[in-house]
Amino acid sequence: MNRMRPFVLFLTAAILLATAGCTLPAPLNGNTPPAPAAAPSGEPASVAPTPASGGKISGAYWFLLPNPDDDTYALVMSDADRIPWTEINRLYLGFATVHDGVLTDLPTGDAAGDAARRSEMQNRVRTVASLARQHNPGIAVFITSNFGEGMDDEYSAAARDPQKFADSVVSYLKAGDLDGYDMDWESNSIDDYAPQLTSLLSTTRAAMAAAGNSPRGRPYLLTHTVWPGHESPSTVAGLADAVDQVNIMSYGPGETYELATYADSYAAAGFPYGKMIGGIESESGYGESGGPDTQDSVAAKCAYVKEKDLAGLFEWRFDNDMRPDNAPPTYQAAGWMSACLAG
Repeated sequence: MNRMRPFVLFLTAAILLATAGCTLPAPLNGNTPPAPAAAPSGEPASVAPTPASGGKISGAYWFLLPNPDDDTYALVMSDADRIPWTEINRLYLGFATVHDGVLTDLPTGDAAGDAARRSEMQNRVRTVASLARQHNPGIAVFITSNFGEGMDDEYSAAARDPQKFADSVVSYLKAGDLDGYDMDWESNSIDDYAPQLTSLLSTTRAAMAAAGNSPRGRPYLLTHTVWPGHESPSTVAGLADAVDQVNIMSYGPGETYELATYADSYAAAGFPYGKMIGGIESESGYGESGGPDTQDSVAAKCAYVKEKDLAGLFEWRFDNDMRPDNAPPTYQAAGWMSACLAG
C-alpha cells in the first residue's frame, strides 16, 4: 500500500549499478577517510535538541551524492547564506553504503571516475558538516546508509558478522567526526530480514555505547528509517532496544502514509512513542499520496507528535525543500516544522 519514493529508488539503484560501493577509514579498503573536524571550543556537550525545536528533534535529510541526474549541491551552496541551520537540530547526510560487510563510502569502484566521485562525496560531507556546526554548534550530524538494488544481499551478508559491521560504523563516525548513523534499509521484503536487521542494529548500538562519547562529548546515536506498510508492527517493535529512534516515512498530506495510523500500530506492538520521529515530504516534484506536505499537514503531524510525545519530526529533503525549477530550495517545510515544534 506504500511507496519506495520511486524517483529516489531509481536514482539510488542507478548509482549502485554504476558504482557499487565505497570507502571509509583506510584500513577497510585502502582509501583515505575524511579528516575529522575539530570540535568548536565551547560547544555544548548535551545531546538534547536545541530550544528552537521545543525540546523535540527537528531533522532533515540532505542528498549529497554527486550525480548528474539529481545534484542540487551547487544550487544550494550558491546561496549558502540562506540555509536555515537553526531550523533543524539533526542533519542526515546521504548516502554511504554497506559493502563487503562494512559501512563505507560511495562509490567503491577502483576506476579513476569512482575515486573522483568518492573524493567529492567525502569533501561534501566534511564541508556541510562544518558549515552546519559553524551556524548551529548544537546540531547533530548523521551519515545514512542507502537502499536499492542489491542492498538486501549486502545487509544480509553484513549480518553474518554483525560485530565487524558495528565496528566499521564506529570507525566511520570517528573518522568523519560524525554524531550518529542512520540505517535506511528499505525493502518490500524487509520483514523477511527482520532477524538480520535487528542483529545489525542491536550490535551496532552496543558498539557505540562501548566506544564512549565522541570528541564533542556526546554519545553516538543510532536510528533506523521505517517504510510504512512494509515493515510490520512486530518488526518495528523488535527494534525497541536496538535503536535510539526510528524515522517513520509518513510522507505527504494523504492517508497512504499517515503518521498516526502507523505510529499507533507500532506503539500497540511495543515500540515506544518517545522513540519515534515522524516524517514530512518536501521533495520538489513529488506527486504521490497527495503531493508534498502542506503547512496544514505539517501542523497536523506536529500536533500528533505533541499529543503522543513522539521524539520529533524530520523532512525529506532539505536540499530540495519546496525548490523551484533550477533554483535553490525555499526551506518552507523546514520552517513550518521548526515553528510548529517550538510553538
